Amino acid sequence: MNTDRTHDIATMLLRAARRKRLVSYQELHALFGRDEPLHSRYRALEDAARSLSDCASLDYGCLMSLDNGLPGDDFFNRFRHGRPREYEKVMGFGSAGRSTTKKRLIADAERRRVFEHASQMTVSVNANGSSGAYAASKCT
Repeated sequence: MNTDRTHDIATMLLRAARRKRLVSYQELHALFGRDEPLHSRYRALEDAARSLSDCASLDYGCLMSLDNGLPGDDFFNRFRHGRPREYEKVMGFGSAGRSTTKKRLIADAERRRVFEHASQMTVSVNANGSSGAYAASKCT
């Protein structure tokens, strides 16, 4: 795993959160070479999102945006597995998770939480003076 790439993605996500904007998957993929496998890219995205919050209930991956404005299946899969009760409450018991209206409810609520979290984070400064996105922060 390329830690520089993970750091770049985390920085991109944090910057977007502070500006209350979304990140397109095209922006994510532009950080990688053509021959980098998709599973590697999404693993780096997941690692970057986890580096921004040690909270099991907060996922910076929600800031990713497809053409329809929703994050991709990677986010919804993490959400469904990490917070099954919350997922079920919105999507319904036994839901296949296809409703874009209900997905939008989940994504919008998570994005509001992430925007709030990012506004309260402090940025760490490395020894060389460059800022890093890996600041320890707890959700309240």
